[in-house]
Amino acid sequence: MFYNGNRRRLIRFVLLVLTVAAALSPARAQTTSERSRASVRNARYCEIIPVVRDGIHLVATVYNTLGLNDCPAALWNGLTEDALKQRFGAIKVMLNGPRYFLMDTITGEGATAAGETIDVGGLAMTKRATINLSLTELGEGPYHERTINRETRYLFEAGKPVFVLVAPNGSRYAMQAYAQIADKTLSYDDLPKLGARLKLPQGWQYMVLVPDKDLVAGAQGKATVVQDDFDDTYQKFN
Repeated sequence: MFYNGNRRRLIRFVLLVLTVAAALSPARAQTTSERSRASVRNARYCEIIPVVRDGIHLVATVYNTLGLNDCPAALWNGLTEDALKQRFGAIKVMLNGPRYFLMDTITGEGATAAGETIDVGGLAMTKRATINLSLTELGEGPYHERTINRETRYLFEAGKPVFVLVAPNGSRYAMQAYAQIADKTLSYDDLPKLGARLKLPQGWQYMVLVPDKDLVAGAQGKATVVQDDFDDTYQKFN
């Protein structure tokens, strides 16, 4: 039986291991080149993640709307897990979204995992990644670091707010995307005061940083990321 607790941990694990392909928008595969997507601050997108069982492993496939549409609410709200489970032959289908990016520019290098584009309840979605994992790899809860393979450069422009988690050891993590999952009404305007609502572990802080020069969160092969208890995602930048 796939328990609710495992489902929650699986969502966190899958979201943290997504490659830059889920952030960049080309609809056809490209290799060994650099790609950029600008003006993504507060850009809305949604994902579905069908999970099928393959022996003792799970295979999660990520489809998302970025670069195709802004995930209209009427279409997104019309999707149901039961119908999608039947379509994909899945044991679970995670409806991940809506989400909103917070950097101003994304640049990625290496291979892009974008594949076929399909229609899901009227929403065009592109296949971005396929992830193999076992039930023993479901990961930790919020505020736990995970290192993933990714070659990305997130640029936050000077003079604009960056929403930051600070760990007890001084490590800082910039929010790269907020989610309307735990709180379906969460908006960009709510983020400056989000810290008062988070269940921060002892010693952790939430702050708003307005850099006087561009802030870059880079990952050359490896990225260290965490999530908060609202499923918002952050990347380490020092």
